[in-house]
Amino acid sequence: MASPPASPNETSSRYRIGTLLYFQDEGGRLLLINRKRPPNLGAWCAVGGKLEMSTGESPYECAVREAAEEIGVELVASDLALRSILSEKDYEGTGHWLMFVFQVLRPLADLPAEIEEGEFRFFDRRELSGLNIPSLDRQILFERILDEDEVLHILRSDGEDAPLIEESKVGG
Repeated sequence: MASPPASPNETSSRYRIGTLLYFQDEGGRLLLINRKRPPNLGAWCAVGGKLEMSTGESPYECAVREAAEEIGVELVASDLALRSILSEKDYEGTGHWLMFVFQVLRPLADLPAEIEEGEFRFFDRRELSGLNIPSLDRQILFERILDEDEVLHILRSDGEDAPLIEESKVGG
């Protein structure tokens, strides 16, 4: 017997767990995808996706799988540096999110082919300020990942347009 559909309150109270991966090419340019569907429709974002909860997938396993599925790159856990854990309340009405943000340590040699989710491009840092990048992604990317090596940030956002709160910083 199928479960009844979730009410809006039940949907917004659920946590979704996902990963974001920041790739760079050999010249240090950042890889972003221009999303063709929600969330972040029309915005330039990092590669990523949701954990497969039914299999007990870990954030590292999810990151490795998403890299293979979305850009055709085979990674291992040692290719990843966990740079941020972000708890975000009710993002775009999709529920609460717990995001594991990774910097990929192995540079990409080539631009990945376009996929169903969108088109990929590499950007120099000076080009990023003019792009439509989600606000929290921008804060995490500019103020933390690109400016601080080997630091893990534990962050919280209490909703869209709410300030990013640094709950902990490890390293650096």
